[in-house]
Amino acid sequence: MAKVGSTAVLEALQRRRLRPYHVHRMNAEHIARMLAGRRAKGWYEAPLQPHDRYGPLLRESIIRRGKRVRVVTLVRDPIARNLSSYFEHLDAIWSTRDAHEKIAMDELCRGFFERYTHDEPLTWFDDELLPVLGIDVYQLPFPAEGHLVIRTPQCELLILKAELSDAQKSAALSRFFGMRGIDVRRANDTGTQSNGEAFRRFIEAIRLTPDYVDRMLDSRYTRHFYGDEERVALRRRWLRASPA
Repeated sequence: MAKVGSTAVLEALQRRRLRPYHVHRMNAEHIARMLAGRRAKGWYEAPLQPHDRYGPLLRESIIRRGKRVRVVTLVRDPIARNLSSYFEHLDAIWSTRDAHEKIAMDELCRGFFERYTHDEPLTWFDDELLPVLGIDVYQLPFPAEGHLVIRTPQCELLILKAELSDAQKSAALSRFFGMRGIDVRRANDTGTQSNGEAFRRFIEAIRLTPDYVDRMLDSRYTRHFYGDEERVALRRRWLRASPA
């Protein structure tokens, strides 16, 4: 899914002369539902991003033809992921260029709850991996080490936790691809982009409700990929200054 650190993985593989495809969705039905959900929230309907145009084409030309594939995907704390994704899409959400500069901070914070679609990370594996690759990730326990390889007759799948260090991701990728020197370096970080200072102020300003935090952290997705202690720490982090 988007905003989980996939660009850093992509660039690490490219530096080793591999030629990976980088897509966030391959299921055309999921893309249609995503766009409908955004329209219902009043988003500006921009043209489809390249990865959403050729994702379904890759499914038709590679997956449905039975070709063997290696897939790397990542999971991330859904609250951090949603906050980052919301800020990435501010201009479309508010139909305003440079919305981070033109929309008042209290409006930006309110818009996160009212204008954003929050369930994508919670349902992404059911919307994408299950229908596209036939893999139900919830049938296998996810190790505390933060990475898992699943093998089927057609696919080798590596799932990485975004919160792993770059060194841990590099080691897991090197083992998965059977080659040394895959070096993951942080990339496409919302906090380091041109609107990074505004994003940091937004994170300081927003107050998440206990109901929202509980819905995200008690979901099947989060309970599967994050242990009890991790979820306690995440709850403490996101409710640090929120109202009781």
